[in-house]
Amino acid sequence: MNELQVAKNAITQCRVVKSQIDIDSTLASGEILLKVDKFGFSANNVTYAAAGDQLGYWQFFPAADNASGSWGIIPVWGFADVVASNAEGVEAGERIFGYFPTSDFLKMQNVKVLDNRLVDGAEHRSKLPPGYNTYRRVETEADYERSMDDSRMLLWPLYITSFCLWDSLRHNDWYGAQQVLVISASSKTSIGLAYALAADADAPASIGLTSKKNQQWVKSLGLYDNDRQL
Repeated sequence: MNELQVAKNAITQCRVVKSQIDIDSTLASGEILLKVDKFGFSANNVTYAAAGDQLGYWQFFPAADNASGSWGIIPVWGFADVVASNAEGVEAGERIFGYFPTSDFLKMQNVKVLDNRLVDGAEHRSKLPPGYNTYRRVETEADYERSMDDSRMLLWPLYITSFCLWDSLRHNDWYGAQQVLVISASSKTSIGLAYALAADADAPASIGLTSKKNQQWVKSLGLYDNDRQL
């Protein structure tokens, strides 16, 4: 039972240490033990590390053997399987999607069990953004396909950002703008924003800015109202 840690002040430095989770111990009421199956790792996760202190990312999964406080665990998006449960309504073998440590296991505490999701109620996570504490019970989804796990791990966290951008623009009545200029139009976050804007009949026109090599591909998406070559 190991976990991968990085040095908070030098994130290219890492180490593997033994996790503090005892997988053979009896679970308390409301606890669930998950075995991490797979997770995605991209520039998005590097951002978590770079902003770990400012935005609280180091707080989600406290690092073991870390008296100095100089080591941290970078959160990742991925899938895990329930190996033991003492939470009513959750059985061993269920598959979960959400926010995990770079570790073999995660123990969730004071779990709130809902029809299609679980919420980790661990005390140290109680003041952190609730979206990161919510886990999808993927087998309750009518269109869940395990073959799409890799794409979901990569795209889901970025689409959250895209949604927040769209929601902010709409909430502020588009700031009075008649068009939305989207830079780096081929990036995943920009594509997610363009998708949301295209689906909103009240949104202003969107213009995507991209490089020459990506221009035709961006056009083929059919999401932007116009695009301009840089």
